[in-house]
Amino acid sequence: MNKLIIVFFLLFQLASTPIEAGEAQATTLTTTEIISSVSLDPTCLNYCITGVCVWLFCTIIGCEVETSIQVAHYNPDLVVSVFDEPGENPWTKVEAIFGNLEKQASDSLISLFHDAQGGGGHRTEGGNTNTDQSLRFKEVTAVGHPFSLFDSLLSNTSLYCPSEADPFTPYFSSAIDSLSWRLGLPEMLYLSNLIPGRRLVGSGVLQQWGAVWPRTGFINQKDDVKAAAVVAQRAGNIVTQTGQPHVYTALNGNGYSRTILPGELIENDPSTGVWQMLAPKTDEVCYAFGENDVYRQSWSTNRQAQDNRYAFALWRPYECCEDKGIYLFTVSVRVCV
Repeated sequence: MNKLIIVFFLLFQLASTPIEAGEAQATTLTTTEIISSVSLDPTCLNYCITGVCVWLFCTIIGCEVETSIQVAHYNPDLVVSVFDEPGENPWTKVEAIFGNLEKQASDSLISLFHDAQGGGGHRTEGGNTNTDQSLRFKEVTAVGHPFSLFDSLLSNTSLYCPSEADPFTPYFSSAIDSLSWRLGLPEMLYLSNLIPGRRLVGSGVLQQWGAVWPRTGFINQKDDVKAAAVVAQRAGNIVTQTGQPHVYTALNGNGYSRTILPGELIENDPSTGVWQMLAPKTDEVCYAFGENDVYRQSWSTNRQAQDNRYAFALWRPYECCEDKGIYLFTVSVRVCV
């Protein structure tokens, strides 16, 4: 009995011992958690029946008119993770597969032009780590959302448009793109995108979160959560276009029937894509970054990660109808759920 009491006392002491100040709790995200976070909220899915496609279907014995339902909705295309050091991805599966590769690639590429390790993180200026540091450097990855595993099953219903992204496929890694991600070349030559007041996340004077261009890991933002959001926006902008001056794989179509694809992700424009935070907090709604929170509670409240590791799902709009022959025309209607 005495031994039992001692063991109970020790367990109680361990459970009640607080985490020491400055000891950051790791932010992690599993594949199961990512799939279960998929939201049916209208701000994310936004599912609508938008019309009826009319087709001419012909065989050797004649032709007939066929129809298929045209639908529009958003897909969770990518999981975009933002963190301080190469290989410290909060998505545990991606960290396990690519973490060491990213560290080695970053160190190797950086050593080509600078005798230093390739680490990132804060440029410390003192004060609170979440809000009082201004110049920051972030690493980022954009990986295909695991929900795309169900694309083939859902598209067989003729009421779903598959994603452009393949599940678990890496589309962008700042560690692999280390030279451009740190030096900003040749992005600094795109002068039209560097004009002050252009390509800003947020609008007006007081609620600017940061500039999309130049699309590098450096950002001047006191709020670490908003800094991560702007860096995620930069990565999303890169991979949703072709021919960008970065090392990456572009999203390039889904090969499904008659599909209107989302195109370039543009800041402040939810019609091109919306975001859902996955870690450290899982949101049930989606939004465009840049919310005006000057006169109310800050958007980043309850979203700070102690270890500065964040993950967001990027949802993008699709519209499609099943191919049933030679396309003739579409009868437009709009019914949303």
